[in-house]
Amino acid sequence: MDSQKLNPVDRIAELVSGGGNFVLQGGAGSGKTESLKRVVQKVLKANPSLRIACITHTNKAADEIADRVSGDIKVSTIHSFLGEIISPFKKNIQQVFPRLFELPEFIALGDEHYDGDEKVRKKGEHDRFKKVHGQLEKRRRTVLGEDTAKVTGKRDYDKEPNTYNMQLNGLIGEVNKEIRDVLAARQPNEFFYNDTAFDNFSDPSYGHDGLIALACHLFESFPLLGRIVSSRHDCIFIDEYQDTSADVVRVLLRCLPEDAKTVIGLFGDSEQAIYSDGIGSAQSHIDAKELILVEKEDNYRCSPQVIDFSNKFRTDGLKQDVALKSLDDGTLETIESRQGSVKLVYDLAPAEVDTGDKAEDRKTNTALFRSALDALVEKTASDYPGYVQLKLTNKSIANDVGFGRLYQIFDDRYSEPRDRMRKTLDRLQFGELVDLVTLYRGLPGDRRSYNRLIAKLRKRGFSITSVADKAKLDEMLHSFESKDRAAYEAIEYAAECGLLRISDSHKAFVDRRNELLSKLAGDPVFAEFEEIYRSGHRTKLQMSKEVAATSMKHISVELLDREYDDSLNGLKQKNFLDSLFSTKLPLGEIMAFYEYEDSEGEFSTMHKTKGTGIENVLLVIDEYGWTTEYDFMSCFSKENPQSRREIASRKLLYVASSRTMKNLVCIRLMKSQEEADQIAAFFPEAIKL
Repeated sequence: MDSQKLNPVDRIAELVSGGGNFVLQGGAGSGKTESLKRVVQKVLKANPSLRIACITHTNKAADEIADRVSGDIKVSTIHSFLGEIISPFKKNIQQVFPRLFELPEFIALGDEHYDGDEKVRKKGEHDRFKKVHGQLEKRRRTVLGEDTAKVTGKRDYDKEPNTYNMQLNGLIGEVNKEIRDVLAARQPNEFFYNDTAFDNFSDPSYGHDGLIALACHLFESFPLLGRIVSSRHDCIFIDEYQDTSADVVRVLLRCLPEDAKTVIGLFGDSEQAIYSDGIGSAQSHIDAKELILVEKEDNYRCSPQVIDFSNKFRTDGLKQDVALKSLDDGTLETIESRQGSVKLVYDLAPAEVDTGDKAEDRKTNTALFRSALDALVEKTASDYPGYVQLKLTNKSIANDVGFGRLYQIFDDRYSEPRDRMRKTLDRLQFGELVDLVTLYRGLPGDRRSYNRLIAKLRKRGFSITSVADKAKLDEMLHSFESKDRAAYEAIEYAAECGLLRISDSHKAFVDRRNELLSKLAGDPVFAEFEEIYRSGHRTKLQMSKEVAATSMKHISVELLDREYDDSLNGLKQKNFLDSLFSTKLPLGEIMAFYEYEDSEGEFSTMHKTKGTGIENVLLVIDEYGWTTEYDFMSCFSKENPQSRREIASRKLLYVASSRTMKNLVCIRLMKSQEEADQIAAFFPEAIKL
């Protein structure tokens, strides 16, 4: 039989027997993990001596695959797999460890990078300079314990960019040398994996991302490591490859010895790569003939109507078809039982207010739009009870699931609060604390949870050698069950007890907070600015009138005009930091946020859309302020997507819609009837409320 006509599992088995690397590309609901299981079973039946490693991204996924794949197969997360490989080579780790902290030299970009636009170039170069300077500040504080002079302003920088670039690179060279010297003086056995999100210079230890980076550096610097891996494994299969680091895929394909013939197999879907830290697509490796593409067009999850709809948003040309599942009694489900529907429910947005005050109008119109959208979603949800909502986290959802105060703190400070929430809370190690509490809640029935809890604590140096130690641990972890406990006080208590080790990144965040608040507290201009602002004068125009009518000691109208943006930003930062570390922010809200992020319920978000199917879905197709990253209107165009933004928008819409098993109702607040007509062309039924 022509190998191209074989079903995907048989085709992959043929490739494995011939030593060919492959990528299985299958859409949502195509049974990629089931295919991985069947591939393992088939190739082992043909050759029982094969040594196979299956790599996933989470412990939960590893457990699921381990339960589904029989035989003596190594199943682990990518971090466990790489950690086991590199951990014995302490001296080699010490040699490459400085690369986690060294800063690259700043290299100016010429006019051609900015299409010859000198004005754009000057702004772009100073923005890049400021960003690198900020990185240098953090590194010098961590490594040298020293502050760095304030970044040069754009006016001065434009006069002598080469001089300032040389000064910056001089400081970078100094801190990089200190990094290498300090780490070279440590003992090899002092370097360890800390099982957190962050690397630490003072320990020294490496976190999740640091482990990936170190492993890749080691493979590239020491070819023997690739030979060791090949000697252990005949096949390495990676599930959900699109979320795997591009460096890991590259290393496995190019740094293992050719004569060893270890087969690398990827299972996943490039269309579901909606995050920026994974490889996304393996197309470059396919083009380089390092991987053979095997496509799987089956869809065992969705109704025909949902499949037809979601197919319109794939950007890779793969078109999914209905595939019927085997039922428990051995019969196939019927096509009639898979039928569903796709509808559009919409309304027109309220007319925009235009008073001439752009800042106030933007704020007013945003509030009007969100209020109208919330009303539209609420009305549609009442018409379709039991449907799960997929949309970005906003204030209404945050209040419903228990973290309204937390959301408000970030919403007052940032235009994209959801992304900032997770990054900031992880940086302050709330994620680590929640992880410990979650594992604790799994006791005593879940042995895996207990083992993972003890392993994590031991890596933090927490000793458990007696019954008394276990009782003390139980008391500590139980104390976090109090939802009224102040959030950051809980972190401080966890660190004091040894449940957490304060990371360099966490310490740097707190140090910068203290510096900023101290600086603002000693600034009389800022004090008067804050006083005027809190008295109800919020816009520059309102404040200017108040300053002109009042005798102020430190602020003049001219000074306010120059300093308004910086002072307002300082005030927002102060309010944000005061609120985030306040005793009024309860740990319960942090717990609710993480529980919401990691679970399915009545509400969900665009960022939580990958995974198992949901029977009936309300999909809110609105940007919610993602205007710089997504443009969903571009998805409803007959033209092929061109920009990264358009492609990202289609992928996200595909992922969200393809979660639906049966009935999909899309909701959008339209800015015009023309927009409504454009979108309605994609739906069998459009309903205007």
